[in-house]
Formats: sequence, structure tokens, C-alpha cells
Amino acid sequence: MIKVEVISGFLGAGKTTFINKRLKELKEKISEEKIVLIENEFGDISIDNEFIVEGVKIEEISSGCICCVLKENFRESIEKIIKNDIDRIIIEPTGLGMLGEILKILKSEKISKKCEITSVTTVIDGRNYLEQVEIFGSFFTDQIENAETLYISKIEETEVELISEIEESLKEINYRAKTIFEIKDIKSMSITDFKIDIERLREILETLASEQYGKILRGKGVLGNYSFDIVNGEYEIVEEKIIRDNKLVFIGNLEKEKIIKLFDLEK
Repeated sequence: MIKVEVISGFLGAGKTTFINKRLKELKEKISEEKIVLIENEFGDISIDNEFIVEGVKIEEISSGCICCVLKENFRESIEKIIKNDIDRIIIEPTGLGMLGEILKILKSEKISKKCEITSVTTVIDGRNYLEQVEIFGSFFTDQIENAETLYISKIEETEVELISEIEESLKEINYRAKTIFEIKDIKSMSITDFKIDIERLREILETLASEQYGKILRGKGVLGNYSFDIVNGEYEIVEEKIIRDNKLVFIGNLEKEKIIKLFDLEK
């Protein structure tokens, strides 16, 4: 069976960068594989060719969108390609395409006899996600709903609360998908309803700052009338005048289960 990987994403999300990394990874691990990259461009001219690694055949489908004008062209191109002796196809749909339509074509009887969809990834621009999902509606959410993996790029300078908000929004649209942040092994976690005193909080933050349970890149939270932050091994606790519900969010390379036990939530 020919392995098929679909790498989708909205305009400017970073699909080409992601594909380059994937192609280099494949060439290092399985150098003898015969790979075909299919790019579907919205418009008459593809500008991505010069950025793709050397040695990979490119089948271009230009002058339109897979989901409408070029739907049959895409089907015909796949049917033509799979007649050849190849091991893997990587498909980069146009950023304006409907991922659901592409998957329907790949699952059609004639194509599915020779092809196996091994991964469906949607690359998301974390910096502009919340604005894009509101403005572009179904064109955007279709790519999230039909993905198996959601890869969020461009979050280096993003505040911890915004990352948490993005993750919650993505789960509302597709709770089954695996979420990966561009920073290696980054995870997020939130905890509410924990009951500890301020001294225990200091002990926990000391433990987390020492990286015993992974590296905390960013984190903040509330304990009664105290708020706290932790950034790259440094933490701060501030006493406030108002009392709020206890809650926290951490982002980093985390050992979640061990951190949860620190807050006495599992006994």
C-alpha cells in the first residue's frame, strides 16, 4: 500500500516549513523511499517549489481549488500517480481548500485500494488563530474537524492564557485530535479546585522551579488572595486585596501526573 500523508493548514500557517522538516526526517530515516509531493495552489503559479528540499518529485495542480474547480483534476492526478512505483505521497492542499473533500476523494474505492492514509495534520498559526477562526468560519474549522493531529506554530511569544484559550477552542471543534505545539514536547495543563495553603504553594513552586517534574516555560495562577507566576525557573507570589477561586495553568515539558499529585488531588 502507498502511504498517504495530508498536511493541511490555512494561508501563512507554516505548512511549507512543516513539510520540509517532514521530508528531511523521512529521507534520513528511510532514504530509499520514493516520495511524491502534491501541492495544490490557489492561483496560476506555485511559489513553493524553490523552498522544497531537493530530490522530491512535485506534482502541481494549479489555477484553482481542490474542493471546487479542481476536484476532479485532483482525483485524476492521484489516480495517475498511484499507477507508478512509489512508496509515499504527501499532499499539501491549498490553504483555501476543504480538507473533508480531499479525504473523501482519497477514501474512494479506486484510490483506497492502493493507498492508506497514515496521517492527517493541520498546521495552525497560533498567533492569529482566534481571529482567523472567527472570520473564516467553515473554511477554517473544516481543516480542524478532519485532522488527526493539530500542530500549532508561531507561539514563542504567546501568553500562557492565550495558549490555553487556543487549546480549549481546538478541543471544542475536534476533541479527538492530538494537539502538538511547535516548541518541542510542549504541553499545557490546568488545575482548579485545589486546596492548599500559601506555604505549601511556595514548596510546590520551589519544586517546579528546580525542574524535578519537567521544565515549566510559563505558568500562572491564583490561590485565594494570592496570585503567582513562574517563568523559566523563576517564580513570584503577590498578595492581593481580592479573593478568587483557586486555579492555575502551566505550559512546558511537563510530567502532568506528578504535578497533579503535588496539589493533593490524587490520593
